Amino acid sequence: MILIVGATGYVGRYLSIYLKEQGYDVLALGRSKKVQEFFKENDVTFQFFDMNDSASFDALPIQNVEAVIDLSACLAEHETPVERFFEVNTIGVYKILEYCRKNNIKKFILSSSHKVYNDIDKSVISEEDGISFKGDHTPYIISKIAAENFVTYYNKDFGIDGIVLRFTGVHGYGEILGHLNTDGSYRKSTFEIFFERILKGEKIEVWGDQSIVRDHIYIKDVLSAVKAAIEAKGISGIYNLATGIGYSQYDEAKALNEVFGGGKSEIELHPEKAGLTRGYVYDITKIKKDLNWTPQYTDLVELYTDYKKEWESKKY
Repeated sequence: MILIVGATGYVGRYLSIYLKEQGYDVLALGRSKKVQEFFKENDVTFQFFDMNDSASFDALPIQNVEAVIDLSACLAEHETPVERFFEVNTIGVYKILEYCRKNNIKKFILSSSHKVYNDIDKSVISEEDGISFKGDHTPYIISKIAAENFVTYYNKDFGIDGIVLRFTGVHGYGEILGHLNTDGSYRKSTFEIFFERILKGEKIEVWGDQSIVRDHIYIKDVLSAVKAAIEAKGISGIYNLATGIGYSQYDEAKALNEVFGGGKSEIELHPEKAGLTRGYVYDITKIKKDLNWTPQYTDLVELYTDYKKEWESKKY
């Protein structure tokens, strides 16, 4: 059995169905009762789970659990009290690892974040470059680093094969792209603005220096990477989960326009206007070698063509 903590989130919904289709016995865990119907419709077993409630842990299975995947997170993109980051992202991970230790569960997979590198200025960033961070997301980043350290601790002291996947930005239908403020207001991302204008056939403005590129990953590559982590034997460690390829916002606008707009929208470059100030591309040599995994959706047109199918189905 595979337990997925945080299954009601964006990645969790995709992963639960994917692993079920791959033949795994999946138990989806989460707090959102609104999503229960989704799991029921897709024949995935769902169980209410609140990591702050000891009764939730008592209700978890204690036999025949092959792996626990923790996707739960208090996100940096949400304005949140600092202590909440640590309650969920750090102490929550500790509690789940304790559950694994007590019940002799030998595989734990944690979703972490590429934001731990947000103050490293290199053309390609590897796990060996360490961590360096600054800015508004710092409390979130520190909470994730502490969680990673717990995974390492439980591997060294208790023999749990802990795999940390440092997710870069994940593209796919159903993702949260912008910033949700405490007052409930929402600031749209550049992707969302491009997408909406292209659907209407309107002109797109691409601002800033287009030599700045970013390495994002498609949701379906994330799913195959998690499956590879489940199947890896005797492997533990921290891995960049990315594609190793960077694209500019102009590249993304062109691909979106081709797939969703038939090339109808005019694209204007405005280098004089403020755009991205930092790019990032990640070295994925380690995950390719250790987990025998390679991303498949590295061409933007192919990625958005599949995205379009998901968007049209509205399944997620």
